[in-house]
Amino acid sequence: MIYKNSRKDEEQNFWISYADLMAGLLFVFILLIGAIVVKYVFIQTDLQAIRADLQKEKEALGLSESDLADKKKRLKTINDKLKSAREQNMHLAFELNRLQGLYADMEEALQQSETNSLAQAALLKQQKENIATKIEAIRLNTEELDKLKALLFDYELQEKEHQKENTLLAEKLASAKKKSDDTRHMLELKDEELAILEKKLILKSKAHQQLVEDLNITKVKVKNLTGIKIKVVHALKEELGSAINIDPKSGAIRFSSNILFNQGGYKLKESAKKELRAVLHKYIHTLLNDPKIRQYIDLITIEGHTNSDGSYLYNLELSQKRALSVMKFLYSLDFSDETLFKKYLNASGRSYAEPVLINGKEDKDASRRIEIKFRIKNELAVKELEKFLSREDGSNE
Repeated sequence: MIYKNSRKDEEQNFWISYADLMAGLLFVFILLIGAIVVKYVFIQTDLQAIRADLQKEKEALGLSESDLADKKKRLKTINDKLKSAREQNMHLAFELNRLQGLYADMEEALQQSETNSLAQAALLKQQKENIATKIEAIRLNTEELDKLKALLFDYELQEKEHQKENTLLAEKLASAKKKSDDTRHMLELKDEELAILEKKLILKSKAHQQLVEDLNITKVKVKNLTGIKIKVVHALKEELGSAINIDPKSGAIRFSSNILFNQGGYKLKESAKKELRAVLHKYIHTLLNDPKIRQYIDLITIEGHTNSDGSYLYNLELSQKRALSVMKFLYSLDFSDETLFKKYLNASGRSYAEPVLINGKEDKDASRRIEIKFRIKNELAVKELEKFLSREDGSNE
C-alpha cells in the first residue's frame, strides 16, 4: 500500500513542480516589463521638470537683458547732456574770467578817472548787471551739473547691480545647461540600459519558450512511458487473472519470505515451488515471449528483502542468496529460450534498505519478501529528468 502511494505522490509532485515552474517564469517576465515601464516614466518626468526650469530661467534672463539695454540707452543720453554741460561750463568759466578781468580794469579806470561822464557810469552799471546775470547763470549751470553728476552716480550704481544680476542669471543659465547636458547624457546611458534590458528580456523570452517546448516534449515522453507501462500491467493482469496480486502502478509481484524460506534460510521450501511455478511461469512468459510487450522491457529484476534483525551485511548476503535461489528455480523451469533470461533477467539482494512501513513503523514480517519487478526502457532517464525538474523548480522558488 505504501509503495502505491509513493508512486502516486511522485507523479503528483511532478505536475505540481511543472505548474510552479511556469508560474515562476511568468512572474519574472511580468516584473521585468514592470521595471522597464516604471523606469521610463520616472526619466520622462525628470526631463520635463528640467526643461520647464530652464525655460523660466531663459525668459527671466531675456527680460533682464531688455531692461539693461533700455537703461544703457538712457545713460548714454545723460552722458551726452553731461558732456554738453561740461563744455558750456568751461565756456562760461572762461567768459567769467574774462569779464572779471574787464570789471577789474573798469573799476581801476573808474577810480583813476573821476571825470567820467554819467553815460560811462550808466554803461558800467549795465555791464555790472550783465556780469551778475551771467554769474548767476553760471551758478545755476553748476547746480545742474551737480544734479547730473548725482544722477549719473545713481545710474552707475544701478548698472553695477544689473551687471551682478546678469552675472548670476548667466551662472544659473550655465548651471542649467550643464544640468541639462548631464541629464541628456544620463538619458542616453539609460536608453542604452533599456536597450540592453530589452535584449536580455527577448533572450529570456526565447529561453522560456524553448524551455516550454522542451517541457512539453518531456510531458509527451512521460505520458507515453506511463501509457506503455499501463499497457504492460494490463496485459499481465489479463494473463495472470485476479488471483495474483499485481501492483497496478509498477506491475511488480511480491512473495512473502515466510512462505518461500525458513527463518534465516535461503533454500526454497518444496511447498513454495508449486506456487512459484504457477505464478512466475505466466509472469515471465507474458513479459518475454510476447514480442509486443518485450519490445518495451529493459530489465526484469528478482529482489530479495529482509527485515532489520541482524547486521546489514549479514542480511545483504541472505537477501542475495534468496534472490539467487528464486533465479535458479526459474532456470529449472521449461522455457523455450534461455537466451532471453540472460538478456533480461537478474537477481539482487537489498538487505533491509527498503523496509515496509506501517504508520512510520517497520512491519518485519512484510519486510521479509521477494519482489519480481520489470523496468520499461528509458524509465531511468525519465526518473532522472523528473528529479532534475523538481530540483530546478525548488531553486526557482
